[in-house]
Amino acid sequence: MLIRKASESDIPQIIELLKISLGESLIPKSEALWKWKHLDNPHGKSPVLLAEEDGKLIGVRAFLRWDFVEKGLVYKACRAVDTATHPEYQGKGIFKNLTLSLIEEIKEDDVELIFNTPNSKSTPGYVKMGWEKWGKLPLKLNFHFPEQNRDMEGTRDWSLIEGLIKKIESSEQNGHFLQTRLVSGYFHWRYRDNPLFPYDYLSDGANYLLIYRIKEGKMGREFRICDFFTTGGLLKSVEKNLQVSLNQRIKSSGSRFSSFSGLAFPNQKILDMGAIPILKIGPLVTLRKVQDEFSPMNMAWAWSLGDLEVF
Repeated sequence: MLIRKASESDIPQIIELLKISLGESLIPKSEALWKWKHLDNPHGKSPVLLAEEDGKLIGVRAFLRWDFVEKGLVYKACRAVDTATHPEYQGKGIFKNLTLSLIEEIKEDDVELIFNTPNSKSTPGYVKMGWEKWGKLPLKLNFHFPEQNRDMEGTRDWSLIEGLIKKIESSEQNGHFLQTRLVSGYFHWRYRDNPLFPYDYLSDGANYLLIYRIKEGKMGREFRICDFFTTGGLLKSVEKNLQVSLNQRIKSSGSRFSSFSGLAFPNQKILDMGAIPILKIGPLVTLRKVQDEFSPMNMAWAWSLGDLEVF
């Protein structure tokens, strides 16, 4: 078996392998999606390894680059995302071989940690390869009586907040918590141009930016708050207008409940999300250190749901 780095010319074969191994499921596989995720990412192109046997592609493993920042210090990270093994070659250790080989590769690139949100089936395999369970994110829920006339479109004209986006992306991130590094182009890539889900936003164009999406599920329609940014402390009048706008948007969307998950507590407290206690039922986060001297488990993380949504 040959393990080698992937190139852009391999993308059609990679997509075919993903389809053969995983099917289309909830997320259709396509070259456009792969390029958006692994080539257009403003944090950098993804490291990807392939396994071949007799010239046949039998395995793929990709890590998504993701930078975090704390007190102005940047931490290079990766998120374990796409992986697949050809059905005829499963059970032969290809997934483990590719994963451990890719860890050694990114170690040479000074990447300090890997994070992901595995499901219950894949978690034991990751733990055996050195991943640790950080825990589940706290989740705040609020239930609503939806309107009959539903406005599913929301506000998708991102050109209206270009100035605010540039201001947020260029601001110094000197906080005492680890947050996603908001490099230039991050909001467009992560939300505006995302081919997986349509994201909407609430904003006054100057003081805050709340990003959400509508998700259909077993419990009904969900108004999912993914990220919430402010340019500073909000005046009480601005907070009040924000809450009124949010309540109106939730109601008109026809959502049965709203959700807000993550560790960005100062901003979360601005919003009134009802009287239901915070629940520890959000995504399970697992971490793996890449550099021996690095210890990510006890760091002051401030993940938003936008950092950890399934890619």
